Amino acid sequence: MNRSAIVSALAAVLLLGSLPAAAQYHGWTEYRPTSTLFNVGYQMAQPVGGLKDYIGAASFRGFTFDWRSRLFKDVSAGLRFNWNRFNETFPDLTATTTTGGTISGPVFRYMDQFAVQAIGHYYFNRGEESMFVPYLGVGLGGVWSNTYQQTADLGSSQDGFYFIASPEVGLLLTLARGSTNASLNLGVSYNFTTASFRNVSNAQSLAETIALAFAY
Repeated sequence: MNRSAIVSALAAVLLLGSLPAAAQYHGWTEYRPTSTLFNVGYQMAQPVGGLKDYIGAASFRGFTFDWRSRLFKDVSAGLRFNWNRFNETFPDLTATTTTGGTISGPVFRYMDQFAVQAIGHYYFNRGEESMFVPYLGVGLGGVWSNTYQQTADLGSSQDGFYFIASPEVGLLLTLARGSTNASLNLGVSYNFTTASFRNVSNAQSLAETIALAFAY
């Protein structure tokens, strides 16, 4: 067998061997409709109503995690876990004690909220190739609220589990598309709770979410 025949045979073997690999590579990158979405991100929040009178400062410590499953083409349902902490220090404030008296001086306050919600979303799809997918959503569930106040060396806390409802509007901005899609998720939600403590009732907040969403 001459040299040209050997080279031709090796080239044929290499070509045949590369065909399955090429087909597999194409399968990993081709687009297909997604059915599950995971959303992990950072959340800021501003107190509203009675909560703002108790702690006026915005919360820059927050976390959110969503698991969403597509029920129909434009509708998903799932679960959400999120946490926010509000805190503020007042240099001189007259506060009410748990016994009904008053005390004046520097006051430190914080409130933690851990929420667990069932969520539903509707997506305004603009075609499979669109980079922008606006959506509307709502969450319903429970929130554990823990508040703490310290004046001088006197500290007191209150906690409880309450109802929470969170209407939401947002936008998914597609960053990468394939068998797994990656998107930037921007959302704004209004959190209404029945949490009550001290002179606060129905603690409410406005929250902004910046998150990464992975769908497959």
